Amino acid sequence: MPRRPPSPPSFTPPLPADQHLVQLTSPQGSNNFLCVDTKDVERLVEISSKLRRIKTLIVMRGDFAIISLYPTTEKGGRLVGEIVHILDKGDIREWKKSGYWPEGFGEKPAPVPDEEDPSEPEEDDNASHDQEEEHVDRE
Repeated sequence: MPRRPPSPPSFTPPLPADQHLVQLTSPQGSNNFLCVDTKDVERLVEISSKLRRIKTLIVMRGDFAIISLYPTTEKGGRLVGEIVHILDKGDIREWKKSGYWPEGFGEKPAPVPDEEDPSEPEEDDNASHDQEEEHVDRE
């Protein structure tokens, strides 16, 4: 009887303790990326060899990923983990639907325009324009 291939690991919420949901910020070369989690902790991670073999996979700045952290060592190297899964739109929708999507990665609200402080005197653009015209007339 032929062997069945192992089922792929599940990256649905909740994640095991050694895995974290992060947003990739900037590529650092040699399959390394800086990533930020919801607590603004920045880490340097590499793309796992399993993902590197997928020739059609494109990893870009701003993508969301699941990383697996290496056991801590006393060497103090910069590389702390590897990217084990890149979330696609369907994965993100599933995370949001289940209620496990972190607030730190939510859609950013529209920026509030700066309101002028009423205590500051307003500059009158017309007054400065009138002064320029007087200066031109005198010449």
